[in-house]
Amino acid sequence: MTKFRLKMARQRGEQIAKEHGFDSFPVDPFKIAADNEIFVEAKHPEKQGMSGCIIFTNDGVGIIYSTSIRSEGFQRFTVAHELGHYFLDDHPEEILKTGGAHVSKAGFNQGGNSIEIEADHFASGMLMPTNLVRKRLAKSGVGLPGIQALCRDAETSLTSAAIRAAECASFPMAVIVSQGTNIAYGFLSESFKRLGSLTYPRKGMPLPESATREFNADPSNIQFGREQCAQSSSSHWFSGDKDLPLDEEIVGLGSYGYTLTVLSSEAVDEDPYEEEDEEAKLLDSWTPKFAYGR
Repeated sequence: MTKFRLKMARQRGEQIAKEHGFDSFPVDPFKIAADNEIFVEAKHPEKQGMSGCIIFTNDGVGIIYSTSIRSEGFQRFTVAHELGHYFLDDHPEEILKTGGAHVSKAGFNQGGNSIEIEADHFASGMLMPTNLVRKRLAKSGVGLPGIQALCRDAETSLTSAAIRAAECASFPMAVIVSQGTNIAYGFLSESFKRLGSLTYPRKGMPLPESATREFNADPSNIQFGREQCAQSSSSHWFSGDKDLPLDEEIVGLGSYGYTLTVLSSEAVDEDPYEEEDEEAKLLDSWTPKFAYGR
């Protein structure tokens, strides 16, 4: 999977939001589904870990989303993820090869599953277009409060809002999702990556001795969505040639079972928009090669 494919998936999501008339928050995935005659149904899943499913039949397309995680934002992200499988190049064809039904676990925790990761980035772009995210972050500033404001405005999951904020932030930001003593996955902003050669947080890596690790030692912190803020540094979390002071903001994700940690700093302020502006030039010129049922 290339970085370019993920960018194109995110841009395709933004394009779909634009085509359906959404120029402000929130973008409604249910309306987009209805506009494309896609049937959507809520259901408690029989399969453990399932967040959603898309089904292609001769009669049309249907989406099922799980209610096992009670967060409305997560459910909306799941529907947007399934729409990614409908709108993204090659996804319908790939799913039709295996019988026309595809079960997903949305939420940026898919390892090497390329179509799942692409669908996550599609959902992120559709629900949180770049220009709207930048405007929101400009109002709310650095760190977890800004991410929570974006989450409320976009009516999406807190995790997806954090990842999208890191993609668009002008300041160094790292988003770490963890469970117990291990990292589930992580994202670094472009300005964070430019701080030097860093050890990228990857699935299965142990958490460093940190406030996050101590937070995770008490399961009730996650269950009840508690929050905590501590001081840390880039050298404590990542190897590199710079030592930047960081705010370590932590929140439990409730029934999702994970912890979100936001590492951010106002000490460095760089312009990340040059690369994004180049991507924006591709948005209107990019035409999908395949759309099921149209």
